[in-house]
Amino acid sequence: MKIHLESQGFETTQAIKEHVQRQLNLNLANFDSHIVSVDVFLRDVNGPKGGVDMKTLVCIQLDTRQSVKVESTRSDLYASIVIATRQAKRAVRRSLSKHRRMEKLALRHMRQFPQF
Repeated sequence: MKIHLESQGFETTQAIKEHVQRQLNLNLANFDSHIVSVDVFLRDVNGPKGGVDMKTLVCIQLDTRQSVKVESTRSDLYASIVIATRQAKRAVRRSLSKHRRMEKLALRHMRQFPQF
């Protein structure tokens, strides 16, 4: 799984990089064989003003050619990362499950029509 991390409005520290890596590995380890790449964008919306302004956007490219995008905004960057990766886990599971159902339906439909 390739992970690309980008931040806007602040410097990305080693601790932030490790936290993102740890959370992605924790939440997406079961789907590692289906994930092509993960892009994580961190942004400080309000700058130094404070408030609920730390935004995390996680974009996941799956091997089924589908992409999953999840966004979370919190006052704490680390909490925002945790919530976004948990939401990404649920979204990837849902997307892969839907893709499997569609494949089964297509195969079932193909079996109904014998080929000559």
